[in-house]
Amino acid sequence: MKIEVLQEQLVAGFNIVGRAVASRAQLPVLSHILIEAKNEGLVLSATDLEIGIKIKVSAKVIEPGVVAVPAKMFGEFLASLNPGKIELKSEGESLSLKAPGYNGKFQTINAEEFPLIPELSTEAEICTLEAKALSTAVSQVVFASAKDSLRPVLTGVLWEFLKKKVRLVATDGFRLAVEEISVDTKTELTSLLVPSRVVMEVVRLAGEEKIIVGHLPATNQIYFVVGETQIVSQLLSGNFPDYNKILPKEFTTEIKVNKDELLQAIKATHIFARDNSNMVKWQVAEEKLVLLSSSPERGECRVEVPITLTGDDIEIIFNAKYVLDFLGIVGGDTLWIGLGGKLSPGMIKDVARENGQYVVMPINA
Repeated sequence: MKIEVLQEQLVAGFNIVGRAVASRAQLPVLSHILIEAKNEGLVLSATDLEIGIKIKVSAKVIEPGVVAVPAKMFGEFLASLNPGKIELKSEGESLSLKAPGYNGKFQTINAEEFPLIPELSTEAEICTLEAKALSTAVSQVVFASAKDSLRPVLTGVLWEFLKKKVRLVATDGFRLAVEEISVDTKTELTSLLVPSRVVMEVVRLAGEEKIIVGHLPATNQIYFVVGETQIVSQLLSGNFPDYNKILPKEFTTEIKVNKDELLQAIKATHIFARDNSNMVKWQVAEEKLVLLSSSPERGECRVEVPITLTGDDIEIIFNAKYVLDFLGIVGGDTLWIGLGGKLSPGMIKDVARENGQYVVMPINA
């Protein structure tokens, strides 16, 4: 293999595929990046077996070939060079890098050991999403997914492909977020459970480009194409909770409240609630919301927030952190909150948006 390529373009490609390099590789090859010099150009690939990223880089291919180089060492050396033309050449079990005034030689691993990242086809495509629409939708749901792997099925985001929309759903068992993106799809009623980490990587890499989404049922994978970059991910296995049974349908109490006033009040009461399982009591009555919290050893807090109330007075306890997580990503000024009883889940929505539902389970205390 022998190629000539601009340092800045190769660095950019390495930075992108490097996101998929295993930080604690179970197999030595997973700490490497695959460099393929083909007649049509240069292709870089990396995978940790959960996510695989492949990108095309403009280069002059003098002799085709393929090598797997250590990602960290090669990437650091590459980044230390000045912008401009560099030469890569394979020599037996090593790869040499030449740049003005610099020479590096790296031990390689047999490229045949590198896990296969499947080739994609247009027949497997499901839909094409606008990057901004996906970014907004992901921000509204991904925070509600579980962060630990005790229940792996809850660490992902459920993608439901319907005729005219894609629905994203995430839950950790204590709260639930649902968001929809209007788009024409080539298939209906396909549900795919994608690791949250992968969803966030796709949004990060997309920028402002359109995103092609496809499904590879033979290998149980989902893929995303963003420009010259391909992201392929294994889907999570298991039964995702039936979220339709969790979504409350009726409410005995409905509240409208200023988002910033509620956010400020929850932040204040959370200071005392942190030592008490984040519990904040909500008392709704007479056009006001009273928030109460206490620390067994440090004190207590009471905050009043003006509201518009429709329906019954109610007293209910929520985990303040779960409410704060949602308030932190809401863009509108006014929130609608629906409550159905002391032990019934509460729903919060941004009045300015037709889309989006966030459900929080109450605390029985």
